Amino acid sequence: MRAASFNALLTKLSSFSLLNKRLSRYQLLVFLRFFIAIVGGYVFTSTLIALLSVVLPMAKQDAVLLCVSLSILIYAVVFIYAFWVKSLTTVWISILLSSGVFLAILAVLKNWL
Repeated sequence: MRAASFNALLTKLSSFSLLNKRLSRYQLLVFLRFFIAIVGGYVFTSTLIALLSVVLPMAKQDAVLLCVSLSILIYAVVFIYAFWVKSLTTVWISILLSSGVFLAILAVLKNWL
């Protein structure tokens, strides 16, 4: 009798341990999505806005004001995108790669290279 209750207790403990491992993995994945949404969204938005302010065919002041206004919308879209896509790897690669491309184009246009 005592052995059966001890085995039942061990089974419960092992299932809680398994649940805890799954929960902490889930929490890590959510944290990584928030991180890429916040930090990656900022990098993506800032590089795109810098590029657009150089490329847009209007007066410099108007281009900067338009880009600052658009930055709020772009940041919100990137934040939603980070949680909309199922694959976390796809989110990281797409945001960081596109930010790098924007920065490279900006560097070429501004003769930084």
